[in-house]
Amino acid sequence: MSRGFRWFFFVLLLTQLPLSPARAGEVIDAAGRKALADYAAQIKRIGQSLNKRRYDGEDIAGWTRLSIKAGGAASLCIDKVEDALETVNTKISALGEPAHNEARDVHEKRRKYQKEKAALDKQLARCNLLRLSSEEVAQQLKQAETDYFRQKYLQQGETIVSLVHAFLSSPVSLFRESGRFLWQRAGFGEMDRGALLALAGAVTLAAVAGFWLRQRLRRYVTSQKHAVDTFTDKLWLAVQVTLAAYLPWLLITGVAATGAWLATRALPELPFITQASLALLIYFASIAVVRFLFAPQPPARPFLGFTPHIAISLSRRLHVLALLGLVGYLAFYTVFSQSLNEQNLLLLRQVFSLFFVLNVIWTLAVIIRSPRLPRLRWVSWLVIVLLLLTLLAEMAGYRDLAFAVRGKVLFVFILFMLFVGLAKLFTDLFDHLDAGDRGLGRRLHRALALEAGQRVPGLVWLRLLTAIMLWSGFTWLFINTWDYSGGIIETLRNYLVNGFEIGEFRIVPGRIFWAILVFAVIVMFSGWARSQLENNWLKMTGMDAGARDALVTITGYVLFILAAMAALAVAGFDFGNITIIAGALSVGIGFGLQNIVNNFVSGLILLFERPVRKGDWIVVGGTEGVVKDIQIRSTRIQTFDRADVIVPNSELISNQVTNWVLSSDSGRAKIPVGVAYGSDTEQVRELLLKVAEENDNVAKVPYLPRPKVLFRAFGDSALEFELRVFLHNVDSRLSVISDLNFAIDKAFREAGIEIPFPQRDLHLRSAVPLTASAGAPNSGYEHDDKID
Repeated sequence: MSRGFRWFFFVLLLTQLPLSPARAGEVIDAAGRKALADYAAQIKRIGQSLNKRRYDGEDIAGWTRLSIKAGGAASLCIDKVEDALETVNTKISALGEPAHNEARDVHEKRRKYQKEKAALDKQLARCNLLRLSSEEVAQQLKQAETDYFRQKYLQQGETIVSLVHAFLSSPVSLFRESGRFLWQRAGFGEMDRGALLALAGAVTLAAVAGFWLRQRLRRYVTSQKHAVDTFTDKLWLAVQVTLAAYLPWLLITGVAATGAWLATRALPELPFITQASLALLIYFASIAVVRFLFAPQPPARPFLGFTPHIAISLSRRLHVLALLGLVGYLAFYTVFSQSLNEQNLLLLRQVFSLFFVLNVIWTLAVIIRSPRLPRLRWVSWLVIVLLLLTLLAEMAGYRDLAFAVRGKVLFVFILFMLFVGLAKLFTDLFDHLDAGDRGLGRRLHRALALEAGQRVPGLVWLRLLTAIMLWSGFTWLFINTWDYSGGIIETLRNYLVNGFEIGEFRIVPGRIFWAILVFAVIVMFSGWARSQLENNWLKMTGMDAGARDALVTITGYVLFILAAMAALAVAGFDFGNITIIAGALSVGIGFGLQNIVNNFVSGLILLFERPVRKGDWIVVGGTEGVVKDIQIRSTRIQTFDRADVIVPNSELISNQVTNWVLSSDSGRAKIPVGVAYGSDTEQVRELLLKVAEENDNVAKVPYLPRPKVLFRAFGDSALEFELRVFLHNVDSRLSVISDLNFAIDKAFREAGIEIPFPQRDLHLRSAVPLTASAGAPNSGYEHDDKID
């Protein structure tokens, strides 16, 4: 208990740390004034550099972020100083107009306030100057960024037509340059013969070991009986099968890459053989991962839920893309590219881009057809259109723009797919926690004493926070990918940390995020605390069940109120406005919330007075059942038909309520019985008492009345008796009455005592017309029939 409360008070203490809002009238301290002065000096130097045009792309990015930070600091300074000025002006106004013969202390106080006002005016002027300077520099930076973008990305080079024409004029040059490179600059000549022989031997041993291990691993996999019912079983089998298939190639390329790097690491530039070995290692690792995820070899089965046709098609397309990535890296990002002339290199890039873009579009077409990825369809179509536009831009000579946009588009698309997968994983995790059907969810439900189907309290807020954090992270990466200068990111960060004003209120999204987190944590803690109170702590006090339920319910509401207040404090809510809210609530209560307040007060009366407790069998109005839960506004009653009836608490306080188990669990049951006239009444009495004595549920203790038989009346069809018995537990009243009725019927049959059914006299009046053929007159006749 002490540990849980220590955590609770620690969370409350966090709400009083620097997250709380600044008080009205707070001025800038010495550190703040120094920071503002540094910003002003930096903004001045940036303006001078922009006027002299002494900058590059990195300078523009850094200056843009700095100007936004300076503008945000200036805005905060203006807000604080204006609040302080408003406070000082209010104090000066309270002193009234200066008089010629005013008191000395009033005069001194007025001079002090005017001196403070003058100092604040100077500070406000400096803050306004910093904001104006930041805005002017921001405008200059926008123009500089536009010029830099045009210079870097909108310079047109040779088109595809001119490149093809140059290649056709000398088609042999490309092949001659490639062959010369392989003989002279591949890197074999730069390694000594001993290193080459050692590398060849190591690669040979790796190949032998790899194929031997593959055979051993395959025999092990086939000899085992694998259960592939669960996701974990499918995943582990796919890992074993994929490792057995690609282990030799991973060992060979891994040993080759390591040996080549060790042999050539002292060279000023890595040779082509080392770069190719590293690229092959990455290539085989990539295709192994693709095969593992989408099309593992038998006996393994796909575990991601794709249809077999889609999974195989996607695996093939990703294999081709991995191969193209290998070729592109070796051709354009190694020393091989230095051996070609510029026109041949650009033509190879154009051909490579054509194949690469077409295969990416083919892969996206497979994704579009997948029924498992409906949310990626419109994104895939958008990516296809953008990739085609980049291909056209590259053909037209705008290669830098095409490469930049293509890389960013593919990066954002892959990023989006990853975040969709993460969102699905977190959704499944929270669903399992709410369901409590396995592992951590089952332990959490047990710790919080939750019933089957009951959701974890506060988890919905963690769902919200997780979704906000996840997609905020994607948004940040998306904007950071396209925003070269970082200005948008810095602006969003400024709004997130410093907030923005709406009217007289400053909204700080960062504080709201922390407020939701604090609220969710305290609500979940309150669920744990209620569970511990109900199941452990209060059971040691000797309190009865009703008192424990009342205390647990009240504790839950108190902790909820504390959670709300802590969240509001973290969010920056001014509790000085609580009187305004209370006044508005009083008006609302007067106009339309009387019933809600009535039910609320009635709920408090029920919890403290406890005329109705959880588990009681009650009858209120036309509803009869067991009390399942007592809340502040209403009470949930479960009828014997298993239907839940929500009854407002005011009805339980103002109306008549029958509580069968309020003072005691014992109660009386009455069984009316009718026997035929002429039966032996003493025998009837003895049989009824015998039936009552033989029933184990009928009370036979000294402090409760014994079973009694009453001769109630001479009825119309029977002699009316009534058996009255007391029960140890009135909850079993209906089943005991049923058992007694069965026993009475059996005893009366054996004794020959008849239980008559009601008798009625029926009189029929009818008019039957006489037909002419019978010779009777046309008038009818009447008669009476008496049936007993």
